[in-house]
This record gives sequence, structure tokens and C-alpha cells, in this order.
Amino acid sequence: MFPRQARLHAAFSDWYPRITPDRWHNASWVREMALAQLRKGGPRWESDGRVLSDLHFEFQGGGAAGTTRGQDRRMLLPTGT
Repeated sequence: MFPRQARLHAAFSDWYPRITPDRWHNASWVREMALAQLRKGGPRWESDGRVLSDLHFEFQGGGAAGTTRGQDRRMLLPTGT
């Protein structure tokens, strides 16, 4: 099994300046970059409960047999701010 990877769509590269678009990155690293940007007050986007949006990113790998795509995702919980 390959580690989960994420690739930023070039159309959203201005929203994620620390992530090189159209290149596969470790999804955990991408998630941390996106969270750091949100904490600093960077561009706000609707996350539909997840940090990394399917609209902004493409994903591959990381799925174990018998799991569905939604089960692989970690949810962004409200922080009260």
C-alpha cells in the first residue's frame, strides 16, 4: 500500500502558496500546510468538514482494503474560534 498523496489543482495555487501545484505530495504534509495557513488567517474556504477539499485537491493511495474513501479522511473539528 502506498502512502496517501494529494495533488493541488493549479487553479487553487494562490490559495495554498506553500504547496507546489500539479505535483504529488504526502497528504499528511499537505494537510499540515493547509492547517498552518488557516491558523494564520490565510484564505478561508469551505472545508465541508475536511481540511483538504476534493475541489482543490486530487488524491491517490493510502486506502486499505475494505475501507471507503470517507473512512480514510480525518475531520476538522471546530475550535470555538
